Amino acid sequence: MSTVYAVVMAGGRGERFWPLSTETYTKPFVPLLGTETLLEATVKRLSPLIPPERVLISLGQSHLEVARRQLPGIPAENFIVEPLGRDTSACLGFAALYLERRDPDSIMLATPSDHYIDDPEGFRRTLRKGISSLEGATAVVFGVKPVRPETGYGYVQAEKPAIPAGAWPVIRFVEKPDAATAARYVQSGDFFWNSGMFLWKNSTLLQLFEEHMPDTYSGLCELRPLIGRDEPSSEIARIFSSFRRISVDYGILERTSSLRLVPVEFTWDDIGNWSALARALPEDRVGNVSRGPHLAVDSNECIVYSDAGVVATFGVSGLVVVQANGKVLVCPKGQAGELKRLVTALGREPQ
Repeated sequence: MSTVYAVVMAGGRGERFWPLSTETYTKPFVPLLGTETLLEATVKRLSPLIPPERVLISLGQSHLEVARRQLPGIPAENFIVEPLGRDTSACLGFAALYLERRDPDSIMLATPSDHYIDDPEGFRRTLRKGISSLEGATAVVFGVKPVRPETGYGYVQAEKPAIPAGAWPVIRFVEKPDAATAARYVQSGDFFWNSGMFLWKNSTLLQLFEEHMPDTYSGLCELRPLIGRDEPSSEIARIFSSFRRISVDYGILERTSSLRLVPVEFTWDDIGNWSALARALPEDRVGNVSRGPHLAVDSNECIVYSDAGVVATFGVSGLVVVQANGKVLVCPKGQAGELKRLVTALGREPQ
């Protein structure tokens, strides 16, 4: 049987969790939910199903040093440095070239590094079902049963299988519907949130690039002989810069047939901004969620994060209050998803 490797996508920028996240310490690399960072938790729950020597970390040069510190068990050669960000299609195509050199018959699990998953054993059980469902399928998508009409997620419609425990044939992908449409999706029972986790034979992924993204595939063919050279960085950057900035969902999966969906057996959240912490951390009796020292008097439904010293809230409700890296953020919970506007107004990248 083919060997399964994981490609953990750890790129991205730091706007949505300013001021805790910075250009170097973006969401995967900060301890949002506990003592572990989201990246550390991601790699930890892969094992023992996928041990560290078969985990590849795809990231930017600015994140390499911190990632190596946080993941001392990952071999140095397993860190794949992208010369610039070109979304998940370029990320996974580049990683596929590294896997092709190591194990031409490999299976790739592609997973984000910054999601909340509450049950590591349920996660591994779901992966095992996905691996067993890959035979006869082009790829496996992992879907999350929606618990609310979320408009910020992509959805996957799938057909309920004849065998109750089987994988669901995928009908279509739908991106970020409006509230009324999302409510219908939740009621229907055959729509799932797209978790962003995918499973495929590595060789199949490269074939899908050739079929659906021929320009990118041509660039990957140029990159292939450069993988493993000592100093090919300028040439790799030149080729990489020609890639379209597009997700693997749009570029490949939405155009591909014979996909299967495996419903996940764990609680999942992408923790997209400060307000989302209320879904992953416990609340006090009046709805406050705190990380770090927080004194609340006549305050309710606030989200408070402090990495140094007490934050006191008095007579307020529905606020996000963050004290981190010597800076303070105060905003309504309902506007936490718009922090990119604030970072732009600051006139620089978050530091």
